[in-house]
Amino acid sequence: MNEKLLVEVQGENGAYYKAFVTDVSEEEIQLSFEKNWQPESRFPFARVRLPPPAPGTPPQFEQEQEIEVFSRASDQESCGWWRAIVKMIKGDFHVVEYLGWETTYTEIVPSDRLRPKSTEPPITATTFFKFNLAVPQELQEFCADEKATDIHSEFMKAIDACHVKYQEDKGVLVVISRAENSQKRAGMLQDMHYRNISQRLVLLRRTEEAAKYLEATKLQTSNGYTEEFTVMEDLMGLAIGAHGANIQQARKIEGIINVELIEDTCTFKVVGESKEAVARARLMLEYSEAANQVVPRNLVGKVIGKNGRFIQEIVDKSGVVRVKIEGDNEPAPSVPRQEGNVPFIFVGTKDAIENANLLLEYHLSHLKQVEQLRAEKLEIDQQLRTYQHSGQREGQGGTFEIESSRGQGG
Repeated sequence: MNEKLLVEVQGENGAYYKAFVTDVSEEEIQLSFEKNWQPESRFPFARVRLPPPAPGTPPQFEQEQEIEVFSRASDQESCGWWRAIVKMIKGDFHVVEYLGWETTYTEIVPSDRLRPKSTEPPITATTFFKFNLAVPQELQEFCADEKATDIHSEFMKAIDACHVKYQEDKGVLVVISRAENSQKRAGMLQDMHYRNISQRLVLLRRTEEAAKYLEATKLQTSNGYTEEFTVMEDLMGLAIGAHGANIQQARKIEGIINVELIEDTCTFKVVGESKEAVARARLMLEYSEAANQVVPRNLVGKVIGKNGRFIQEIVDKSGVVRVKIEGDNEPAPSVPRQEGNVPFIFVGTKDAIENANLLLEYHLSHLKQVEQLRAEKLEIDQQLRTYQHSGQREGQGGTFEIESSRGQGG
């Protein structure tokens, strides 16, 4: 704890105990205690004073001199400074009588537990100054990190403050100082300080990545899992993601130690603690294209749907990035053709392509069943028309014969 925050607070028993300033308000001061022997609490200024300055030479004491003794009343409390009178001196030992007690109590103590009576007055509202500095949004998460506890130490020295700490719920740096000009200095230096933090954050992340990769390299020789896979060059942008977003997400998967991109060969190298973790990262990064050649030429239009409705639904639900349908007039087909079929080429992760194939084949199966039902209905309709036509001819012949016999009889 910073010694500039050290104060002495008077207990209910009259003794003064060592404490450290943690917060300041208009009428009170908040203090913490060594080893937390007392809970952190607020006290009025009148009960708090600064420690007396250290003497240049060891003090000499006289009989009947009022002094302070570093002692404690019980084993349950910390030592504090108690008022007493020197009654007798024997070499380095002093017989002291404590003041303010209901009964007379004397003790023999060595000189290193004595000091002259403190003349320090109680602190006031101007003994410590407190102010806040707003922290930029992009640095708040880093400032809240335990690793950043010392990042403000140089700034604190430069502005002559006693205490600089990030308050997460308000997104500010809380500064406590005993110097009146600290706030003015902070105003001049804060932009530079935040730039320094930003630069340090970038370097820290790179260092962490390097350390993680080193750990991954060590793990490869023991019980780690490593997989390497390549991605088509024209799909690397999709695999990496905007500003490396996919790589960053893959690194956050639990159990992933490192994800390395070897750009020259379009190769990803994934290292993890388990085979399952590596597989999850690979699913996120391994973009490819695959052709589905199960769509007959006569059903292409129905698979696509009016205004592309059905094929768009397949793209949206599967998660593929895009689909290319190579017609018969494709000048440079990317895949060999199967006779009578039109290739649907999906681009996306392996998982997304599997989803797209599932949706396409299910939709195609439905269309084939519908086509079969329509064919059966057409056949029945054709047979029905044939029977109806045959019946009409027989009816016309009979009528003709009846009309003819009537004419003869007349």
